[in-house]
Amino acid sequence: MRSVPFTTLRVGAGLFALCGMVIWAAWSWREALSGFEEQGVGNARLISLYTERLVQTQIILQQATLRDLKVAPQGHISSKDFRNFLTAIGSAQEASAGLAVYSTGGQLLAASETFPEGFRFPHESFRAARAAGTRIYIGRHQTADPLNDLLFVAIPLDEAGAGGIFVSMLTLNSMRRFLIQVAPAPGEAASLLRSDGLLILRRDVMKPVVLDPNSPARLAIAEADHGAFRSVAVTDGIDRLYTYTRVGQLPLYANYGVPVASVRADWLVRVIPVWLFLGSLAVFTFVLTGRMRRALQKDIEALATRQELEATQKIAEQRAQLMQELSHRVKNNLALVLALIDRQVRRLGQVHAQDLKGRIQAIAEVHSMLFAAGGRFELDFGGLIDRLGKSPALIPPERRITVDSRIEPGICLGPDSAVPLALVAAELLTNAVKYAFPHGRPGCIRVALERVGTDEARLTIADDGVGMSKEAETRSSGLQIVAALVQQAEATLERTAGTGTSYEVTFPIRGHVPLPISAGQDRRTVGAG
Repeated sequence: MRSVPFTTLRVGAGLFALCGMVIWAAWSWREALSGFEEQGVGNARLISLYTERLVQTQIILQQATLRDLKVAPQGHISSKDFRNFLTAIGSAQEASAGLAVYSTGGQLLAASETFPEGFRFPHESFRAARAAGTRIYIGRHQTADPLNDLLFVAIPLDEAGAGGIFVSMLTLNSMRRFLIQVAPAPGEAASLLRSDGLLILRRDVMKPVVLDPNSPARLAIAEADHGAFRSVAVTDGIDRLYTYTRVGQLPLYANYGVPVASVRADWLVRVIPVWLFLGSLAVFTFVLTGRMRRALQKDIEALATRQELEATQKIAEQRAQLMQELSHRVKNNLALVLALIDRQVRRLGQVHAQDLKGRIQAIAEVHSMLFAAGGRFELDFGGLIDRLGKSPALIPPERRITVDSRIEPGICLGPDSAVPLALVAAELLTNAVKYAFPHGRPGCIRVALERVGTDEARLTIADDGVGMSKEAETRSSGLQIVAALVQQAEATLERTAGTGTSYEVTFPIRGHVPLPISAGQDRRTVGAG
């Protein structure tokens, strides 16, 4: 026998499992990328700090050399005593491969005993770097064997740069050992990239490589001092996800990369068990409905053979009864799915892609900061508002809308207050983008957070756009959500229309207050949420 409810249940179970797999895969992949970025940023900063400390040591040696020359008699720079001085201060540094002083014209004036004889100082490159505003020039001295290459740091001997050039040679092995500690797994990458595109040092032994100006790494460092990008390495051909950060004020960038294949493998470990569970649930529903259908068919046939005269009536009654029970089961199963969707709709106000994206971003930022706060359960609300103002989920980069943030530090809230207020900020930012700047119009949104008393603060979100009409404001479900959230946070909302629109939310500053919740009260809270 064929039955529409059975078929609907079977198809619905399959579609539900498929949708669940897709949603879980997308969410878990985003979490995997987010986890890598957190780890990668930390590792890139470690490389940056190590390199910066190494360069600072060379600056100390340069200052010691300058002091020695200032108190010494004329001609001391070419004396044996000065060479011995350079040898002594260089030997105190484990990674040192020699020190030297060059004239401003690039001629060698003095060198320690360990300074490489075949080194030719790139005077023209140093002068070009100085003209571009770079005080410390870092390069690589190549030898026949890349394993024996050296890194050199060139610094003007004095502030004016007229007294000569101090050059410090460093072995690459000590730096490479540190990079291996930061990126120990096979396929991981750790490197130093100069701002002109020279890949000056990698974890693995290699000659320096100049990256193409249109490579992802060059394009990324041209846009920001830190961030992430994906690229296929020119040195080994591995597709990696990279994070990078600038090394202090130096023209260097510390990079850390992990193979995309490794991120994908970790992601599969997380996603496959859920896929198996949803698939098993769909198969179980499919088999169960088949058995129920066969059982129903056997019952009908048995009734037909026992009593022919009353077969039609009894079969009709039993079929009606069984179909009612089956419909009830289908309704319960579908109600579970609808309850999940309904809860999302009731919490978000409407299932609009951009609005939904902004609200999820607000909740995600709250939980991210709660995780970072450890067990304190208090959020830096100013930091949360600043992160929301920079979120591309709320302010799409292609809209040419700038955000001017003026945040007073030290305003901390508990999660009970931060969640509705973060959603209020997300709604107001989304409304400003949607209504204040129509048809791709550029503009500016001003975000301010300040104390207005001992226990109160004010959040201001204002735009210089065309404003929102009263009719649009009345129809806006987002503002209705804002009003409800403001009431939930025990705050007040004031709207001012003029050149653009300004919203001021005044709210009490409250920390986290743990409240005991009974089982019955907990069920009511979940249902209302």
